Amino acid sequence: MPQFDYKARQPDGKTVTGRIESADRRQAAQRLQEQKLSPITLKEVSTSKPSALSKLRSKTKSLKSPKPRAANGESANPHSGGTPSREKIGLALLTRLLELHASGLPMGDSIRILSQRLSDPEQKQLASSIWRDLSEGATLAGALARQPKYFSGSITYVIEAGEATGNLSPILRKVIDFLEEKQAIRQKMITSMAYPGFICTVAFGVVIIFLTVLLPQIQNMLDRLGGEMTWSAQLLMDGSDFMIKFGPILVIALALGAVALAQWRKSATGRQRSDKWFLKIPLLGRIFYYSDLFQSGNLISTLLESGINTTEVLRLTERTIKNTELRERFHTARGQVNEGLSIAQAFKRNEFMPDLAVDILTVGENTGNLGHSMTEVTKGFRNELTKRLALLTNLVASGALICAFIMVALIAIGIVTSVFQVSQTLSV
Repeated sequence: MPQFDYKARQPDGKTVTGRIESADRRQAAQRLQEQKLSPITLKEVSTSKPSALSKLRSKTKSLKSPKPRAANGESANPHSGGTPSREKIGLALLTRLLELHASGLPMGDSIRILSQRLSDPEQKQLASSIWRDLSEGATLAGALARQPKYFSGSITYVIEAGEATGNLSPILRKVIDFLEEKQAIRQKMITSMAYPGFICTVAFGVVIIFLTVLLPQIQNMLDRLGGEMTWSAQLLMDGSDFMIKFGPILVIALALGAVALAQWRKSATGRQRSDKWFLKIPLLGRIFYYSDLFQSGNLISTLLESGINTTEVLRLTERTIKNTELRERFHTARGQVNEGLSIAQAFKRNEFMPDLAVDILTVGENTGNLGHSMTEVTKGFRNELTKRLALLTNLVASGALICAFIMVALIAIGIVTSVFQVSQTLSV
């Protein structure tokens, strides 16, 4: 009978390895699950000496295979995530998966049904890929981690923790709620910027038509009649000449600066320094700050309410923090917690959370209800993030409308004053 080397996770979160005999890979995974073990890797042990041909095939296959992943199926970049459209596809798949799983179907059967019944081609292909990985012995978190375009690293970490505790349904519900709220905030920002964007586009079009069609005709008319350009028309002409001469240079300089910044951020030093600077940018810095706090707080509360120990919760949460400066503060706080300090005191010492949030966490730790306190703190982070995003949207929208109004006003003044100038010239 074939033998399989496995690496699996126990209900308490510990990882164990061993060997098991079974007819095939799927049956081996089922036997491990019956032993309350969550398979991470499952590899068949070859009992016969491989031939030269099989060695050649294996080498060829390894050359063609993609970059290796971690043992738990995580992608190389823990913060990789897809575009908003692909995130919506991943969210839709998770929603349907929860509906089937909550009705009583096992997770594997739910994925298999989705891979057969979904009508959307991309969702169906995604479900088929996840089902193929599950049938080969991978965990759901490992299968999702192999689809980084649709599921970010933070999502797979949470689901991994849910599988480790055997309490996946509420975890999946929390993930879906978080993704829906994230997309709602993004959609609200896009909707708020749609009208100012339209106004600016129209104003820009009017300015281009005036500078390229109307203003040259007015200037030629004044030159023939011996008149002079008004100050508003002359201002627009000078601005047009400046943009024609130096506009391409400015665009190229900005593009080169953006490329240089992106390359610098790929280095460890550049990423750390730039992340530290980003937190100090007026308004934007607080948005970056509360965005990471909202995500990490939501993850901590979810994992704590699922019964996972504090050490494992902090370890999983640290990997999801995007800003390296905040991640370093959290890492220091996590070490202090492992040494016996309370979470609230560690966060306060390292300035990871605001003082009001720390006070709420202190009450939660004193009453033994830290998970609930973290949930309340996360709601505060969400409200602050929404408020500051709304403020940013209003500022950008107001600035765009003011700029459009100024440009149109200059054009109107230029046309009217130029007409008056022509009239005066003709009357003389």
